[in-house]
Amino acid sequence: MSAKTLPRAMVDRRTVLRLGAGLGAAAVLSSCARGTLTRAASGADVTLTNDNPTWASGFESIGKVLRERTGHGVSVRAVPDVSGYQQLVRMSARTDSTTDLVKWWNGYRLRDIARSGIFADLSTVWDDAERRGWVSPAARESFSHDGRPYAIPLYQSYYAIFYSKPAFERLGLSVPSTWDEFITTAEALRDGGVVPIGSGGATTWESLIWFQQLVNGLDPDFYRALTEGEASYTDDTAQEAMALWVDMYDRGLFSPPDFAVQEAPGRFTEGTVGMNLYGTWQAASYVQAGLDEETFGLFLLPSVNPDAPAAVVTESGALAVSENGHKRSAALTVAADWLSTDAQQVWVDFLNDLSANTAALPPVQPVRDLARQVEQARPVLATRYWEASPPALIEGNVQELSAFMANPTAASARSTLQRMQERADIEWEMWSL
Repeated sequence: MSAKTLPRAMVDRRTVLRLGAGLGAAAVLSSCARGTLTRAASGADVTLTNDNPTWASGFESIGKVLRERTGHGVSVRAVPDVSGYQQLVRMSARTDSTTDLVKWWNGYRLRDIARSGIFADLSTVWDDAERRGWVSPAARESFSHDGRPYAIPLYQSYYAIFYSKPAFERLGLSVPSTWDEFITTAEALRDGGVVPIGSGGATTWESLIWFQQLVNGLDPDFYRALTEGEASYTDDTAQEAMALWVDMYDRGLFSPPDFAVQEAPGRFTEGTVGMNLYGTWQAASYVQAGLDEETFGLFLLPSVNPDAPAAVVTESGALAVSENGHKRSAALTVAADWLSTDAQQVWVDFLNDLSANTAALPPVQPVRDLARQVEQARPVLATRYWEASPPALIEGNVQELSAFMANPTAASARSTLQRMQERADIEWEMWSL
């Protein structure tokens, strides 16, 4: 979930990424060599490594529940540098000095590492979790490679519209139920002196947010085909999505692309920004800023195409078991109970977000309301673009989308899609090697 800043230059992309990862990993790997990060946990506990130090207390809380259920708690190890963290996992996982549980990504980022054989097959864990109703069978594919699951969902976020209740109430607006109503609402905010949609992404991964939303909102089947390499970025649906994005810019519905999502809670309270499309994990920042259901709400964005099924983009971190972990058997036992309702309740209470286990709901009312909307709408669930295709393809295309946001014209849209498809041709061929 980290908002990793991306380089703007396109030249020698892989060289830059490799060098950056190597520099970021140097201190991490020296610590690994000393055993401070990958040594075995004491007693019956298992080690859990991740790239988010702010989650330490949450992991410890769920670890207490898991210790009561399984006899095994978790010893948390964090590496705040994302590139260094990935290097650590890849390099240590093939040795006898690796952590037992690993926080990772789902989709193609999981497939990229699972095919190297460093994560354990979790088919039995999934079978049991599905039987107990702790996870939907529909989510399984996003955590699998060659038909076998290699991780379980760490959380379940939905990309939905956060909105300012003060701004909506001042202008007499209500939550839209169709795409046309959404555009009308955005225009009413604009005409009322409110920035309709806060939207960042000029230099970050966030440039993918509206691209994935518009494509998926036009045709969820096309979005799946596009991200699986079965359709082209120059096809009509992709062109239509970009044309819609340009039109929204032309109507003055977006903030400047340097908008920072960290601004949103304060701007919502002031009523100076009306809406922001983001993952529900961002609700935690609203809670930390002192906002509640009187100040912000959440709603699923209606499909652009009224004839298309309801659809929503999801983001789910992954929890994997190292094949060569110190305590592989104990780690598998912990993974088997990770999605239990009592464990997940403690976890979502910490995250202020949702779980793959729909029986566990956080205390944040807007997020609970959104969960109810999802249950009623039963939308098609789409994997977030960041994880939905080979990593090198996505990282390059995200830079293209960032550049488009700085110059959102029809001509720029066409050339952006052309470059994205040229990269897709190369990267899908590389992926199959």
